[in-house]
Amino acid sequence: MRRRARRVPERKFSRENRPCTSWTAPPATGTQRAAGVASASANTSRGALRELVRDHRGRLARGAALDLAEAFGYYGLFALLSVVVLERVHISQAQVPFCYPAGNLAGLVGGLAMSTAFDRVGHRGTVIGCYLGAAAAVGLLTSATATGSAAWVTAAFALANAFGTAAWTAAYPTFTELFPTHPRGAGVGTSVAGGRVGAVVGTLALPTLAAALTPTPAYLLVVGCWLLGAAAMAGYALDDGADATGRPLQALAEPSAAAPG
Repeated sequence: MRRRARRVPERKFSRENRPCTSWTAPPATGTQRAAGVASASANTSRGALRELVRDHRGRLARGAALDLAEAFGYYGLFALLSVVVLERVHISQAQVPFCYPAGNLAGLVGGLAMSTAFDRVGHRGTVIGCYLGAAAAVGLLTSATATGSAAWVTAAFALANAFGTAAWTAAYPTFTELFPTHPRGAGVGTSVAGGRVGAVVGTLALPTLAAALTPTPAYLLVVGCWLLGAAAMAGYALDDGADATGRPLQALAEPSAAAPG
């Protein structure tokens, strides 16, 4: 008698017991994705900085000079007054809170005046004029300090703060106009880093110099820094650097506007 073959039931594979035919990497964790983004960003930043040093050294130096000049003069001037000058013109600690608000209010006026003139006068002309005005105001502050008059020092400080605020607020948008599109972030960051060096040196060196000698050499050093910033912008203008007045940043990225230098 012929034995009937036993029928083997057909096995059904669910999603859980399906045989593996290929291997797929597990999805990246948040930490792994962040590390990949950071690595790509670091490579991009290094490449942009290398491009700036190789092809746009002049623009990079001018951007650093602009920010170094304003930070050295602006922050150094506040330190110089609080540590040395106010005491010499008999402004007591109780009167200091009334002196600095006057300077800050003048700074507000200076910033608003700069924003009004920036596109009317032109970006390069506004930056140069504000830096020269800041240098002249510090020269006036030098004379006011020599008189020993608290009122004259307060008035001259307010004027210096007005031009100083106008200068640094005009300089910051100018940084973005100096560099082509691709390395623009690295260029602005490097320029501002140079300014932070100026701020540290100014706040330490100016009071020390004034205490060891007189305030006049410290004031003259601030004047020299403001003039350095004006010269950097004037050099850019003489080299036929692009003026962004009334123009979008994309237009400055054209080959004629973003030429090396």
